[in-house]
Amino acid sequence: MAMRSVLVEKPHQQNHGKLKELGELAQALMRSAGTGIYIIQDKKFRYVNYLFEELTGYTEEELLNADPLSLVYPKDRQLVRRMAIENLKGRQGPLPYEYRFVRKNGDIIWVLERVTSTEYRGKRATVGSFMDITERKLDEEELKQGLKKLRQAMEGAVQAMAVIVESRDPYTAGHQRRVTDLACAIAIEMGLSQTQTDGIRMAASTHDIGKIYVPAEILSKSGKLAEIESSIIKTHPQVGYNVLKEIEFPYPVAQIVLQHHERMDGSGYPAGLTGDYILLEARILGVADVVEAMASHRPYRPALGIDKALEEISRYKGMLYDPEAVDACLRLFADQRFKF
Repeated sequence: MAMRSVLVEKPHQQNHGKLKELGELAQALMRSAGTGIYIIQDKKFRYVNYLFEELTGYTEEELLNADPLSLVYPKDRQLVRRMAIENLKGRQGPLPYEYRFVRKNGDIIWVLERVTSTEYRGKRATVGSFMDITERKLDEEELKQGLKKLRQAMEGAVQAMAVIVESRDPYTAGHQRRVTDLACAIAIEMGLSQTQTDGIRMAASTHDIGKIYVPAEILSKSGKLAEIESSIIKTHPQVGYNVLKEIEFPYPVAQIVLQHHERMDGSGYPAGLTGDYILLEARILGVADVVEAMASHRPYRPALGIDKALEEISRYKGMLYDPEAVDACLRLFADQRFKF
């Protein structure tokens, strides 16, 4: 019987074939990746895929002979250099970061890059992925400018409402402005975020808008108010809320205005809220409102002065007024970092 010879691959031949296959696969993936891919070693490009060439406008030959850092926008080179150093030291994972790159034709593009450290031909190297995000950055800037204009328009409308209130009540002219300044100073002293402080600024600038529904003769009346007159004035937080609630502020402005006469022990109005049921921003506004009102002249009494105002909030700290807001307010005046 004739014997058929069988060719059997040795183990090292099989491994070699698999490695070759994997190498070809890796090359194919590098060529077809959705982002630009490069390898930098010893401050030189050692590999670039076709998309990296396409995004930068340089040929492979030009890139392999170029200083990578020279292609970065000058003002961003320090950032890119620092990220490269951190990466090679193993302190930086493949976290994304953005910078500007100068294409061959001189165009400046924004890129999103991720880098990681690896071994390449026996030495440390950097592998980076590179994506053009210029369009996204332009959209972000356009949105930023649009929001800025919207904010300016909103602040203009708020100021217009403040002027309307003060034009009907000359004795409180400047009251909302001074309350706004103090409330924001207290917020900053307490370490509130910029967003919370901006919300307080908007609310304080309009906190008496509800007084447009109070007859002018009551607002300017000298002497003690009758009970019915006092009740009418006490409607202004609710009226202010009704005016402001339809405006889509990025902060709870209407709620802050509604609650700025609430007190910690529930003795305030219009809802008799207590403690933390009152927004922190409203508690801060309440302290600023009381201090300014007592320190300033009113139709029904002369100014009591800042000392009396500070004595009032000190005496009723924790009972009527938020203790942290009171302490912050007292520090501002004690250190002479704020004055009307």
